[in-house]
Amino acid sequence: MEHLNRLVNLSDLKISPDGSKALFMTARRNMNQNNFDRALVVLHLTTKEQQVVGSALKDISAPTWMNNGDIALIAATNEGRQVQVLNVSSGIAKVITQSTTGVMRYAFSPDEKWLAFLAKEDKPASVEKNKFNDAFEVGDNDMFFNNAPLPTHVYVVEAGSITQRVNKEGSASTGLNTSTLNWSGDSRMLAFTQYATPHSGSSDFSKNFLYYPATKELKPTSSNNENESTPLISPGNQHVWFTYPRKGVAANIADWHRVELKSGVITNMTESLDRQINDLAWLEDGSPLLSGIDNNNSALWHLQQGKFNKVNIGPVVRVVEVSATKKGTMVLSGMTADRAIEIYYKPTLASDPVLLTGFNTFVHDMKLGRQEMFSWPSKDGLQPNGVITYPPDFFPEKKYPLVLYIHGGPTASSLLGFNALPQALAAKGWIVFEPNYRGSNNLGNEFQSAIAHDPSEGPGHDVITGVNALKLRAYVDNSQVVVSGWSYGGWMSSWLIGRYPEVWKAAVVGAAPVDFTDMYSLNDLNRMKRHAIVESPYASESNLEWAYKNSPIWHFSKIKAPTLIMSKTADARVTVTGSYKLFGALRDNGIETQFIAYPGPDHFPADPVRALDVYQKWIGWIEAHLKVENRIGMEK
Repeated sequence: MEHLNRLVNLSDLKISPDGSKALFMTARRNMNQNNFDRALVVLHLTTKEQQVVGSALKDISAPTWMNNGDIALIAATNEGRQVQVLNVSSGIAKVITQSTTGVMRYAFSPDEKWLAFLAKEDKPASVEKNKFNDAFEVGDNDMFFNNAPLPTHVYVVEAGSITQRVNKEGSASTGLNTSTLNWSGDSRMLAFTQYATPHSGSSDFSKNFLYYPATKELKPTSSNNENESTPLISPGNQHVWFTYPRKGVAANIADWHRVELKSGVITNMTESLDRQINDLAWLEDGSPLLSGIDNNNSALWHLQQGKFNKVNIGPVVRVVEVSATKKGTMVLSGMTADRAIEIYYKPTLASDPVLLTGFNTFVHDMKLGRQEMFSWPSKDGLQPNGVITYPPDFFPEKKYPLVLYIHGGPTASSLLGFNALPQALAAKGWIVFEPNYRGSNNLGNEFQSAIAHDPSEGPGHDVITGVNALKLRAYVDNSQVVVSGWSYGGWMSSWLIGRYPEVWKAAVVGAAPVDFTDMYSLNDLNRMKRHAIVESPYASESNLEWAYKNSPIWHFSKIKAPTLIMSKTADARVTVTGSYKLFGALRDNGIETQFIAYPGPDHFPADPVRALDVYQKWIGWIEAHLKVENRIGMEK
């Protein structure tokens, strides 16, 4: 896994309005200081020349182009994180905001007359007066929350006159800090999402609004009162597009809907495509360009006159970010089968992507395992699929262990394209299987929503039938099968080792929410309806019985596989309580186990040293419990 240390992460990709340049952030692992060395880069699209800018700034995020070629961004100052504008030629950055609580998000209007930004409210004076009494009222928050959450506000000010602190007048409460900020093309309206409370577990009580800075008028965009998000004002200002669960059911795909501002009529615009759409941008004719997931690949679609036309992305199978001009010129970051993340350029919608960068060329020079898409029949007429990665020097006449790497979410999916951990597992001489069980977001609404009321048995059946199908292949060693996963992948792994105890040689369970009641009560999503959680386990005795019988904890006494458990101690998304329960069950029943805890918050270690340690222990545990005769390295 030392190759992981060499990978360069790319993020915040933005194309300039004239389509001549792109900017993005790089992040390199610094193992000596246990952090990431980050840089802001300007890339000239025709010459491929790169220029690092803003080196004097600290903690840069959210960079974007200004109309004159300057770069707006958020960076640290002595007064907290503020919006700044960087002149690329001189390297001088001008601080624009003076928020006492720091800026979280921002958006300049297209004419750059207005600036909108998100910032938390100042702490109330009563806190300072009574500073030794820090009791607070609990709401829909995670168990690690230790103070009353402060509301977040949207501040809208004239960009040319920001010389003093912005007060609360002219602001609008959003509750949470997760709202996007989107301006109309004529700069007359700002769209954002307002949340009912500052508690993350109440974020489904969300409603989109339009704000008119010239008149300070605030209007809701529709009659919905929950689950609205990501409002985008269409060209012409007649409609607002937004994401909303199909038919208002939280477990369904979040389709893009369109509300007509005059009549209030709402139309589902992407239901016929029936795919998860992650992003949307407008082209100059008013038609949208959409990016999302289709089967085992990423995809781009151009919606024209009601038809979804796929956009050519060439060998790129997994798109991470895409940024396009109104003329359709675009840059995208993504992976191919044999390349880690790089940046590609498409002069037109029809043109082939041109590789612009070589940050991770060493991956292309390594001997990688071949990938294959695999599908199989499960129950309920569903046809799950997944990705198989073979050892680099695979010989079908030999037998190989089968190692499952199950994705989390569950509304996520395993896609084709370079992925460091599966390749590292395959390099050990193991066949790696990444199943997309029901609840995954790559096969449409019927498949995704099939997990509702069925958090374990249905997805588990999908996985085990996939394993059984692979066992029929002569090169799979049926006695050497391992299951592993993180988050919901940990839930699924801990369910499988108890529900099908005879199958597994070993298991790795990371950040596993093994108890339905913990998922509902203790984490940051709390009581919010989502994927498999569609009602309270406490509403009735039968609900609670169902919750336990459909949780991995119900089958803990049957587990036989040696199991490695890993978790962060203050993980708000999946509390460490589940890991302690699994560890206790394995200990009490005499099953080989080890529980590794990493101090602090985050759902997965955010620092490179602990992250590398997770992967090394993950692979090491599997290696210690498998008989491997075919050790195959990754390098040529």
